Amino acid sequence: MNHVERVQVALARGRPDRVPAGEFELEPGLVTVLLGREGPAGFAAEVAAREFLGMDLLAVTPRAPLKEEGNDCFRDAWGRRLRRQRGLTTVQAPAIPAIKEAASYRLPDANAFDLLLLRRWREETDFFVFAFVDGPFQGTGKLFDFTDFLLAVAAREGAITDLAAAVVDFNVELARLCVQAGAHALIIGDDIAYERGTYIHPDLWREIFLPLLRRQVEAIKAMGVAVLYHSDGNLRVILPDLAALPLDGVQCLEPAAGMDIGAIKKEYGGRLCLMGNFDLNLLASGTPETITAAVRQLLLAAAPGGGYIFSTSSGILSADLPPQNVLALYRAVAEYGVYI
Repeated sequence: MNHVERVQVALARGRPDRVPAGEFELEPGLVTVLLGREGPAGFAAEVAAREFLGMDLLAVTPRAPLKEEGNDCFRDAWGRRLRRQRGLTTVQAPAIPAIKEAASYRLPDANAFDLLLLRRWREETDFFVFAFVDGPFQGTGKLFDFTDFLLAVAAREGAITDLAAAVVDFNVELARLCVQAGAHALIIGDDIAYERGTYIHPDLWREIFLPLLRRQVEAIKAMGVAVLYHSDGNLRVILPDLAALPLDGVQCLEPAAGMDIGAIKKEYGGRLCLMGNFDLNLLASGTPETITAAVRQLLLAAAPGGGYIFSTSSGILSADLPPQNVLALYRAVAEYGVYI
């Protein structure tokens, strides 16, 4: 099987020749170290690093237009004032300073987003290419101070519900453009949880955001592509709701948040492809031996019968990770991920 076929079979909850594997993002510094090169890592170097590790997939987030404002600050397409220093980007001011201003806010034009990198991965490589778009919770929450947003949701502010509906319309349009640009599938990024559970009461999420999420998933599915749902944190209480949507799968399954992939596989493996669950903390602090053992244990729990895609829970390999651990991670996947 090639990369695309392997991922497609797993997304359909089937059993390919081996467990498909890959990370959404490789930071350039890690690419350089893995390849033993000096200088900046460009597109060709990342392609080589992914092939070297035996990856099948990646993900591309459409690039939002930015307006420089000086002093390492810039304004993004949503209107947030951001600051980038030492590789870290922080929000200096939200797009919507006060809840009372939500009704007059206007979302950006999806056509202004840059999809050239997505097209390049699709046209110049044979990897399976996911595209990222926000979900209704994350796409609305990022426009505000997060505490203000949570309080407004708890108060059932009508302006929040109306804005979230508009966010879904924007997300669907951006997804359509991604599919036109060549995306094989979409990932809805919608961080609704932390280690102990959801940020808002599950019933409130079901009341306000679940119907909007269903509308977004159904609209993207109508484009003829698979859809995965990504959220960090403990999702156990809402997994039945996610499994009832026409989603193809769920990505992250954060082990540090109590997401037991063996139990989840038994309960939901017939309805959802599962992706992720390798502990990024272990990758950062463990040894090649402990990482190899953990990969073997994870695959024993998640891989039987198919319908599993290997990745770290975050899907991002940063430049500060020990390269010997990254190599051990993907060598172990190659060794223990073959279906017999």
